[in-house]
Amino acid sequence: MTPKDRPVVYSRPRPGTRTGRVWEVADEVTREKGRRAPRSEVVDRVAAEGGNRATANTQYQRWKSSYEAAVEDPPDANEDLGNVEWQSLTVGPDGRFVIPREMREAMLLDKDPQVTAHVEAGELHVVSRRVAIRRLQREFRPLKRPGISEVDAFLADRKAMWGEE
Repeated sequence: MTPKDRPVVYSRPRPGTRTGRVWEVADEVTREKGRRAPRSEVVDRVAAEGGNRATANTQYQRWKSSYEAAVEDPPDANEDLGNVEWQSLTVGPDGRFVIPREMREAMLLDKDPQVTAHVEAGELHVVSRRVAIRRLQREFRPLKRPGISEVDAFLADRKAMWGEE
């Protein structure tokens, strides 16, 4: 792997600093949940301790980049998706039907009940927001430039555009 292909990894801030605290909170939440800490929870905890939300957001992004670089094999976009065989459902006169539990689980509808739907060639397609996001992540993964933080590149472009650099 050439240096250009390596992911961006930020140096961990010193313990006891405001920026270091964000990384500590992110590590704590990750241990509690058994998966990568969500940004909102880390930022909320840091803010509850009197920390700056903007600093927490920036440091979370840096922590996340370092965390993901340490993960040897990132999860596939289809990892948690299940398959359920065809089942007969009844559509009521008002157009409603119940999605069975095992289908809801396979669609990742456990935390976010929002779905989008469309009809194609007479078939109803219903997609949860989480599945749609995973599909987009998988689709755009090839466009990710190795070793470049897209957020940092975007912000640098905007600063240059605004004459701040």
